[in-house]
Amino acid sequence: MTDSMDATGLQSSLVFTLKHWCFWQSAPYLDTNSWPDGEILPYNQGNADVGFLPAMQRRRLSPLARAACAVAWHCRSENGDMPSVFFSTHGESQYYFEMLEGLAEGEHVSPSRFSQCVHNAIAGLSSFHSSSYLPYLAFAGGTEGLFSVFSEAGGMLLDAPQVLVVCYEQPLPKIYQAYLPGSQTTWALAMTLTRAGGTGRQLRLTREPANGPALPENGLPKLIQAVIAGQRSGSCRQDRAIWHWRLDDTS
Repeated sequence: MTDSMDATGLQSSLVFTLKHWCFWQSAPYLDTNSWPDGEILPYNQGNADVGFLPAMQRRRLSPLARAACAVAWHCRSENGDMPSVFFSTHGESQYYFEMLEGLAEGEHVSPSRFSQCVHNAIAGLSSFHSSSYLPYLAFAGGTEGLFSVFSEAGGMLLDAPQVLVVCYEQPLPKIYQAYLPGSQTTWALAMTLTRAGGTGRQLRLTREPANGPALPENGLPKLIQAVIAGQRSGSCRQDRAIWHWRLDDTS
């Protein structure tokens, strides 16, 4: 990872070596021209395959947790254990909306359901199922969107040789969808990142400020679309910034 800023202090850049990536979503997708050094997991009738887990553990995972754990497991299988950063804007929205409905009707909150919907639950489950004892963080959405996860990964790489980044979302409950755009499918993307200049393709991210609010993304984020469609460069407007990305073949 490298970080740079221009003379005005307004533009910053991050550069990583992208060793491996893995993607899954709950809709059929034909892998024809995605980014190299990665894989799109089978649709599997809209249910991410977590056959690497015992049956009891599989049954306790929500669809979103299955997706995130599946892609994270594939990256760890490819590159070994590593610290990790998990990102989701809304997390287990289906779970906590059900709990809110129950509270409104005077019902008690299920401790097990509550433990499954806290924002770091999926990160903890993935770490547990992978027998990982290394640090992990769980982020929610902010003004930088999913790009905030790369800033944290860059910091982690100061002390670790590689970092696992996992981003995941699912459709919001219908009552929210009229007010807040979001994902139309359940999806998850994991990336294994190392410091810039290593063996492999270089992922370059540049942030520049922008004035005025941006409309929230509806559907897959543009960066995710680029990964699975093989678009090596592009840009995305966040709330107060424009992020540009480029995947280079060499360092």
